[in-house]
Amino acid sequence: MSSNEDPFVVLGVSRGASPEEVKRAYRRLAMFWHPDRNPSAAAESEFKRIHAAYESYLDPQRLAALEEPDEEGAADQGGQAAGDEVGADLTQVLILTLEEAALGCRKNVELVHSVRCAACRNSGRIQHRNSVPCPACSGCGRVSCGSGRTSRCTGCSGRGYLYETACPECAGTGWRPELRTLSVTVPPGLLDGERLRLSRQAPLPPGGTRMRPGDLYLEVAFAEHPLFNLQGRDIHCHVPVSVIFMLCGGAIEVPTLFGTVSVELPRHAHQSPEQRFAGLGYPDKQASLAGDLVIHLQAIYPQELPDMDLELLAGIEERVAADPGRCSPALAAWNERMRLRRGSGHR
Repeated sequence: MSSNEDPFVVLGVSRGASPEEVKRAYRRLAMFWHPDRNPSAAAESEFKRIHAAYESYLDPQRLAALEEPDEEGAADQGGQAAGDEVGADLTQVLILTLEEAALGCRKNVELVHSVRCAACRNSGRIQHRNSVPCPACSGCGRVSCGSGRTSRCTGCSGRGYLYETACPECAGTGWRPELRTLSVTVPPGLLDGERLRLSRQAPLPPGGTRMRPGDLYLEVAFAEHPLFNLQGRDIHCHVPVSVIFMLCGGAIEVPTLFGTVSVELPRHAHQSPEQRFAGLGYPDKQASLAGDLVIHLQAIYPQELPDMDLELLAGIEERVAADPGRCSPALAAWNERMRLRRGSGHR
């Protein structure tokens, strides 16, 4: 629930609803939207929104803060005709893969809006042919008021029975939640945190059928990618490469947002393990420019080698050791430190 949402609107009850009515509405909505019961993609966020609304209702200070009039909003409403009232805007997260965001795509977005309850014809009440026990007092006409005392039940005026009860389908509100699916075109090149504005697509609250819908904002959030890390518009990727291949150089296949490409590694690539390829990164909104693809080479050492290959490597090691200053300056510097250590007399 956003910080300015009315908990009564979210829970679908009037401001004059009793605590019992609000609690029933909360339980019904929480049961309907619980992620373990509802397979909808919107279930988890809607369940959290309903829980936050009920917590605001239970907190007198938070509820009082929400009821304070907004001066700018009051001025705007004063200039509108009664039939031109605008519903609240809604912001909803839209999760995209890097590929979807880079190329653009179409996504289905589920929204929850209120429709008239057909079970009670929007009245919130169910008429019974025969009387039924009052749920507030279980049919006895009296309720406990503490210290062993009882008082007359206000729900049934002490009769213990009712010919009319709150509709169980809508918890007596006359309105019930219903899913609506929007098909949204996502343009290419959007970044994490950017928003799409869908004019007049926000769901209306219960009883708001004569209101003009507010705007729906879809805030882009990137799903975690198994290969890439986006920094600005540069795409970073860690690529494992055989240490022998890094010494020799050659063509390797690397992933991009649009498939794979073959790139050429220079000889002795281990000396510059970060390789940058211009134009292979994340595109901009016009798809004319793109960031870079940055490859971080990870040297992979062979686990097991046959004796013949080990003999070849031993021969290479002898040639490197014969001229370490040229072949391996770091090794030459280490050997010099060891020589000085031996000369100092330390054991």
